[in-house]
Parts: sequence; structure tokens; C-alpha cells
Amino acid sequence: MKDSTLMRTGVVGVVPCDLCATPLLAVVLGAVGLSAWVAHAGYIVTPALVLFIATCRLGADPASKAKGKSQMELRSTLTCPHCGHQATEAMPTAACRYFYPCTGCGAVLRPKDGDCCVFCSYGSVPCPPIQEARASGTAGNCCSLALAAE
Repeated sequence: MKDSTLMRTGVVGVVPCDLCATPLLAVVLGAVGLSAWVAHAGYIVTPALVLFIATCRLGADPASKAKGKSQMELRSTLTCPHCGHQATEAMPTAACRYFYPCTGCGAVLRPKDGDCCVFCSYGSVPCPPIQEARASGTAGNCCSLALAAE
């Protein structure tokens, strides 16, 4: 469930539970002849209130947002397949890098077949769109893959 949905559910539950539940229970129980049970309305309202507050807390908890999600890495070490030279480079987040001139031997690195960029082919860390796809368990949606499909 999304964090915003949890938060909305918690808030929508807390307000009526806190403001309306006890008087509403008194009216409903009195209407059906069970007004003696109104004294025990707290046994119903209090657990419901605690449940909705916990739901609110879960939706707002920054630690719950980070659980199971690793932080995206924006630097990758490229290793040249020709000379073995390694260089750590910043990865663009809004574009792919198709070509990279090796600073060791000058060879121009290009992505391998099936890879979207030089970081996916020769880097220690794949590009940000592929990292995001792996973290979410969806298919990669890198810009070169989208261009290849057109």
C-alpha cells in the first residue's frame, strides 16, 4: 500500500473515531435497546483509534519508506575492456551515455548488445533507470531501450 494511502486512511479514520464514534454508538445502542452498553463504548472506540493512529504513523514514517529500497548510486567505475584502465564517472540521471572515450588508451567504449549504455556494459554500477527498475522489480526503461522499440 502506498504511504499516501496509509496516511489518508489513518487521518480519515482518526477524525470520525475521535469526534463521532462515541456519540454515534450512544445513539445507535440506545435505539436498539442496548443503552447499558454505552458505558463500555471505550472498549470499541479506543482500539479503533489506536489502529487508525498507527496507520497514520506508518504512512508518515520515513524509515518505512526506506525499507527495502536502496539508495540510487550516481557514480560508477568504468573499466576499459581493451587496457583495463578504470575511471570513476558521474552517471547522468536524465539521459544515457552511449559513448565513452577511455582515458587510458583512447578507445571509444560503446554499449554491448542488449545494454542501454556504457555504464550497464562496463560500469561497476548500472545506470540510474536500470537501478530503479531493478529496485521496483519492473522491466528496465532506459532511453536506448525505448529508442530501440520505436
